[in-house]
Amino acid sequence: MKVLTTAVNINQALKNVGRVTEIVTVLSRHGFADLIHRMQLTKIVPAKFTKMETFQNRTIGVRLRESFQELGTTFVKLGQLMASRPDLIPEDVVAEFEKLQDDVPSVPFSKLKPFLEEELKGPLDTFFAEFDETPIAAASIAQVHGAILKNGQKVAVKVQRPGIDKVIQNDISILRALAFLLEKYVPESRSMNPTGLVEEFFKTILFETDFRVEANNIRRIRANLAVFPKVAVPEVFTHASTAKILVLERFEGIRFSDREAVIKKGLNPLDIVNAGADVFFHMVMHDGIFHGDLHAGNLFILPDGKIGLIDFGIVGRLSRRVRDNVVSMFIALMDEDYETLANEYLNLCQGTGQTDVGALQKDLMDTIGPYVGMNLSEINVGKILLQSTGTAVRHNLTVPRELMLLFKAILTIEALGRKLEPNFDILSVGNRLAKQLVTNRYRPDRLAQDMLIIGRDLQGLLETGPRLFRRFLKKWAQNQFAFEIKSNEMSQLKASIDRQSRVQLIGVLVFGFLLFALALSFQYPDDRFLFLPVASWLFLGVAVSLSLAGLWVVKKGK
Repeated sequence: MKVLTTAVNINQALKNVGRVTEIVTVLSRHGFADLIHRMQLTKIVPAKFTKMETFQNRTIGVRLRESFQELGTTFVKLGQLMASRPDLIPEDVVAEFEKLQDDVPSVPFSKLKPFLEEELKGPLDTFFAEFDETPIAAASIAQVHGAILKNGQKVAVKVQRPGIDKVIQNDISILRALAFLLEKYVPESRSMNPTGLVEEFFKTILFETDFRVEANNIRRIRANLAVFPKVAVPEVFTHASTAKILVLERFEGIRFSDREAVIKKGLNPLDIVNAGADVFFHMVMHDGIFHGDLHAGNLFILPDGKIGLIDFGIVGRLSRRVRDNVVSMFIALMDEDYETLANEYLNLCQGTGQTDVGALQKDLMDTIGPYVGMNLSEINVGKILLQSTGTAVRHNLTVPRELMLLFKAILTIEALGRKLEPNFDILSVGNRLAKQLVTNRYRPDRLAQDMLIIGRDLQGLLETGPRLFRRFLKKWAQNQFAFEIKSNEMSQLKASIDRQSRVQLIGVLVFGFLLFALALSFQYPDDRFLFLPVASWLFLGVAVSLSLAGLWVVKKGK
């Protein structure tokens, strides 16, 4: 199935040979001609496109960033995703990808209006009393316009660029083919898991280009955060929203990072950042769904003093088991309990090989330990957490995307909070909530819920157990009530016994043929060739051949 899927992707990429040629041209112009040659892309593009032009004093990260920026939306978004995976991508490349911007010229309203009316299945004035033709913001996937609904409500209308979904789909098919070729012909790239990154990107961009998913995220998080009276999440106006149009309550206020404006408004910056951190960790540890892109442009201080959150295109989701692991990680980090931290990584990550828990624990201590005891202004918790994921990867652990998204979000929030309040300590806020949630694990309602889950699992076991036991007895009877044990050690033992048996058999045969040769020498004393009868030489030849065969068996271990 994997081979078939790869063949389909390569075939689809070849159908877009013009775009493939453009990608190869750009990469070549930025100094990656040798890579193109190794991937054997010169077979499908003219040779002139693989000639490397000169470049001076530009690192690989800079050249990749410039290439991705030139190649447009899909590659910019891919670079932004790669910037969130410092566990896989070199640090200098991550630093460059973090500079990628998806600000692009807006689509003229004359082209956007027909698209809007086609999506809404009606004229704009059916839905809006006013619609500002000049966008508030424009990015590579969508642009935002101000508008007023028929009932007088001010809204922000997020509109997808016409045809951008097809552009992204075509580029992803090409990226899949390129990732396959990269892993096949450039072995050193496999540690970065190119095909895995492309598939992760595909899932991310699929949700980001379906505004119904974002609308659902907003509704869920709005309901979850209703317990915070000082936090506002915009209302979604479903009647005017589609998969490519999202109409939201419009927020206007002070940027979260504008310390002077916050103080001028009479608000305490420390109270603001602590409240924001409380909300974030509540989403992470309590709700299991959190905003994954809380930068300065997505957080506002509204006129009534509330914290306003917007843009829910990127969210993280954590199961209850993972949330419990994250809570334990925060407590272990605060308590310098590296053994627990190592075990939580083992619980959260998928192994790609053998992992020495003791060595992992020591390396985590070496990574985090030097920061212990430093002043708050000198510690970057988000960066430390991201560095710890690199340690986990070196010990054959694959860090899940959601955990990387969480740590990256912590890094962003911490930097944002420090701009507003230099002494902001995000770790203490997270640790306080974590310990509160640990206590809550033993509340009667939580224990009752856990017992309900255990009871459901036991019920399933009782339902299937007798059936499985009956099958076992039947198979055991067919095997004449004999147990068959399979293991790597047993297989190796069997191979060793078989090898010894063959050597012993060869030894017996060699000894027998030598006896025959000796007996024949007495039986035919006159018919001799070089002191032995011809028949004796024949048996000696067979004995020597068998001896050589025995030596070969011993040497090859067969």
